[in-house]
Amino acid sequence: MRLKKILLLVLFLIIAKEILLPISVGAYYYYPYQKYVVACDTAMEDSWFYKDNTIDKSEQIQLLACHDYDKARKILLMSGLPEEYLSYLGLKALELYQRPAEEFVRLHRFRER
Repeated sequence: MRLKKILLLVLFLIIAKEILLPISVGAYYYYPYQKYVVACDTAMEDSWFYKDNTIDKSEQIQLLACHDYDKARKILLMSGLPEEYLSYLGLKALELYQRPAEEFVRLHRFRER
């Protein structure tokens, strides 16, 4: 009887670690992770266009989004979610939250001559 209880407890712990933990962490971070992906992508892209090798304060603040992204990614990986799923979420986020070309063009139009 005691062995049966121990086996049930071990089985429950394995199920919790392998199934319940990844599902619950994945559900909790589903939208925040996508937000972090887009914010980091935008920060990296803006940083790439920066001509000088020095990083100013506003760029440092923008790049902090990549730190949040990295922390969330590590938490998701440690909880047991596969790398492929995180890659899928990242691609989905970039597709869903694309900025329209009009947004970029509007910034560069002449307003006066």
